[in-house]
Amino acid sequence: MYFSIIINIHNQHQTIERCIKSCLQQTFQKKYEIIIVDTSKKKLNNNFKLFKSKKIKYFHFNCFSNFPEINQIHKISKGLIKAKGKWICLLDGDDFFDKNKLNYIYDNYDLKKKIVIQDNCFLYLEKYKKKILNKSKFYKKFTLYNNIISFWPEIYGTSCISGNKQIFKSFFKKISISKWNYIAIDALFILYAYNRNLIKDCKKILTFKSVSKNNLSMNYNFFNKLYWIRRNQQIVFWENLTKNKVYNFDKFLTKLVNLF
Repeated sequence: MYFSIIINIHNQHQTIERCIKSCLQQTFQKKYEIIIVDTSKKKLNNNFKLFKSKKIKYFHFNCFSNFPEINQIHKISKGLIKAKGKWICLLDGDDFFDKNKLNYIYDNYDLKKKIVIQDNCFLYLEKYKKKILNKSKFYKKFTLYNNIISFWPEIYGTSCISGNKQIFKSFFKKISISKWNYIAIDALFILYAYNRNLIKDCKKILTFKSVSKNNLSMNYNFFNKLYWIRRNQQIVFWENLTKNKVYNFDKFLTKLVNLF
């Protein structure tokens, strides 16, 4: 088995058919599987027409936590246990893949190597049914910014992450998945891989990331206290990961805001 696509869903019944179809309609002709891990209150019916595909495996669980981030990472850990593919592709239930995603990865990367890629994406505006390019943050290319302000790598979202299964296994062995209750798996996993120099560049747009009022990230805007709590957790996570203290403006500001 070459690929295991792990789809995590929670009450995303309006978009899940589009999501699954984007996986079933891949142009990749070799073996791959689709693992759906669902914590919705109402699980998908066994008669759901797309379930007729032998590629699909469906699992339903009750929520593991009151924190959506912890539920998401638990679902992916459960899907990983079931996965048989050499390479894991993560996908949220409201996002969807370009039809050539698996083919592109297979043609351009060695699935046996312990690497992670983060492809670029289109932002899909659900309200307008319109896609726009996700633009990279140009200032992150400047050494001065990285040294003084913040060094975080760009993180495009869970559905943009793919990598060798062994890295995911080592990640879940290393990380306490219930500790970081405000950090989504995309940040945890990319920082983990970034620290180990496992990330390979991928400029190709292979993913469509849904943008709507239901996005979890909407709870974390710059003027919301949760944004700063999460940011502090990311800094502490990085310090625990590297065993080194962070000294930059980002940490100073985060600590200052969290005092109030």
